[in-house]
Amino acid sequence: MQLTGKVVFWQDKKGFGFLLCQQTEQKLFFHIRDFTDSKSRPAEGDELQFSLGTDKQGRPIATALSILSANPAARQQPLPQLSNVDLDYTQDMALYFRAAFLMLVIIALLFGTLPYLLPILYLEASLFTYWLYQADKNAAVARQTQRLPEESLQMFSLIGGWPGALVAQKKLAHKRSKPLFQREFWLVVLGNCLLLIWLLSQHGQQFLSRLALFS
Repeated sequence: MQLTGKVVFWQDKKGFGFLLCQQTEQKLFFHIRDFTDSKSRPAEGDELQFSLGTDKQGRPIATALSILSANPAARQQPLPQLSNVDLDYTQDMALYFRAAFLMLVIIALLFGTLPYLLPILYLEASLFTYWLYQADKNAAVARQTQRLPEESLQMFSLIGGWPGALVAQKKLAHKRSKPLFQREFWLVVLGNCLLLIWLLSQHGQQFLSRLALFS
């Protein structure tokens, strides 16, 4: 069943908004990826045609969207320019970060200071992981064909950046609606937490002490 509604809120940079359904007077969430025309760009006041769907939590959302009539007043205002994200630079920075992170871990192991550096390592990895999610989200909103590999995002979560990834998923509304990605993400979180628990255990401490050459 095709419904119609008016856009009452639109966040162009993040690619999502809310519309008010004319038939049910229900306020519904919608996302730019669910437009049937990939070139469509809505604005507040536009009238949309859509189908009723649900998100992964079972909440009603608007899907299969198309613009019935545009709001001329909104179109007179300049829309924010969505510049392309230099993902080659982003991936180069990710490579440098991995190398520096690995070197720091090796040094910490040799000096027997890894347990004391863990909070700093987690913070650094989380901040960098959040930055990667932000870059990938901006590329998605700009509809670039090049995107960051999901394996790269998961790997940074594995080395300790999962708190930053979790914040990014919620704040940026990115990667939350992909069941396979979410399943892999929570397995990564579980694996990282189990490793952390083992490192802080008596057996883990004995293992780390054997690796320390300069303690």
